[in-house]
Amino acid sequence: MPLKIVFILLLQCTFNNVFAQSQQVTLSDFAFDEKAKKLQAIVAVYKYPKQPLEDPRLNGVESKQTAKTFTAVLPDLKGARDTCYAYFYYGGVAKNSGLQGYVLAVLTNNNRGAQPCNIWIDRNFNLDLTDDGPPIVYNYNTPYYDIVFENSENKDAKYTIRISRFPFNYNSKYLAMLDEFYKEGSGTKQFSGAFYSFKEERLNVKAGDYLLGNDSFRIALKDVNCNGIYNEVGVDQVIIGDYKSTTLLDQKIPIGMQKGLTYFERNGKRFTIGALDALGKFLTVSIDANAKIKNALRIGKKIKPFKFISTEKDGKKIAIRKFKKKPTYIYVWRVGETAFENDTAALRAIQNKYADKINLVTLNYGETPKELKSFKKRNRINWLIGYSSSKINNKLYIEKFPTGILTKKRLRVKQIGISAVELLNLLQNNTL
Repeated sequence: MPLKIVFILLLQCTFNNVFAQSQQVTLSDFAFDEKAKKLQAIVAVYKYPKQPLEDPRLNGVESKQTAKTFTAVLPDLKGARDTCYAYFYYGGVAKNSGLQGYVLAVLTNNNRGAQPCNIWIDRNFNLDLTDDGPPIVYNYNTPYYDIVFENSENKDAKYTIRISRFPFNYNSKYLAMLDEFYKEGSGTKQFSGAFYSFKEERLNVKAGDYLLGNDSFRIALKDVNCNGIYNEVGVDQVIIGDYKSTTLLDQKIPIGMQKGLTYFERNGKRFTIGALDALGKFLTVSIDANAKIKNALRIGKKIKPFKFISTEKDGKKIAIRKFKKKPTYIYVWRVGETAFENDTAALRAIQNKYADKINLVTLNYGETPKELKSFKKRNRINWLIGYSSSKINNKLYIEKFPTGILTKKRLRVKQIGISAVELLNLLQNNTL
């Protein structure tokens, strides 16, 4: 066999072995999945009248059922002002607790005055708040406080919740909306108001970076039921996002029961998850070099049909098939991305000089209609801007922002991952 062929075969074997190797990713950072970040969940705080207290499991649920009640042992509250109570959602509560899925807390001085708010928490889930140590002291200027719960069956499994207050100058309309929602769904409990409750951030996503040159990305484990365990089959999830990002796309992969069932596709490669640490400290990832890619745009194939709303149509949906009569450039982006800032001048030049040759459809992900309309007006944008969504992103297999997709007539994919600058060069050179 000629030496050149031997060398090529050895090189190919080395390449396959490198891609087949498993890489362990340390998950040392807390991150957020995008959907949860937008929810602005709160820990609702209620006025304390007297015992018994009302079970929270029917909160926000339209039901004719009467909520169950229970009695708890409380700390000495003599002389305390504005006494309240609240419930923290937690999936690691002991099975024999009388309050499944929630942890009781009692608060004093909750009026957000000069005196600090004291928060006693039933950390051992026995409905006795006198044996859990001293209370949390939360001052009016405390930025946030991280509360850590230990799983009743595994003390090493910990779940963290970050609480903070709404600022004094926060959007009053939004607070009023929260007030209305919680008052209607609180049963007989007296809701203190969103301003006197706590914003809640569930720190249940642990992330790290998978290193693969220009294809590097962030990968995370989400403890979906918030019990401190991160590898429960059919419950917990793997989430994929941009390299080094703290807020991850809503691209979630359920954890499968058998080896090889937990996998995802990215940049034309199939990645398989191997080991998943129960405490969320690490996972292992390998590339299946022989796998047939299923979920990706294919050159020459039509993109999946979808409809979107533009900034100009006042809620009316536009079908992407409207643009099938000539080449179309679909550009999905987010505000603040460096690459998008570089592409804006190219997009303007394309619209000004080549609108007769190509359609421009730019789809923003993440901004509200008000913010996006303001952005368009402020920057004097003269090309079409619409709103993307998780559903549209999934149909276009968007993995990072910005992403440009060039289609031929009839919306057949011609090039994936093409920047606006690259497209402008093609047009200028008449090589589209």
